[in-house]
Amino acid sequence: MPEYRIIAHKRVFKFLQDLKDENLKNKFKEAILELENYPIALRRFDVEKLEGLERSYRLRIGEYRIIFTVDKREKTIFITHIGKRESIYEK
Repeated sequence: MPEYRIIAHKRVFKFLQDLKDENLKNKFKEAILELENYPIALRRFDVEKLEGLERSYRLRIGEYRIIFTVDKREKTIFITHIGKRESIYEK
């Protein structure tokens, strides 16, 4: 049973829908589903806290990043962005 509920911004769904590489799309989906087992998932993936942002983290998958926030009280993970490393931190 998942411990955390995953909520994603609509831009995340659009990014995954527009992504042509099915292999990469499956990696993203696997990583997102694995986040339901937070904090155990942090050991499996390359996850680091983002400086200057409270409760915000990034998960690295190759040259792509998944940016998410964690609300431990509500047991919710909100995925805000997915994108290439060069452009993801500009937003």
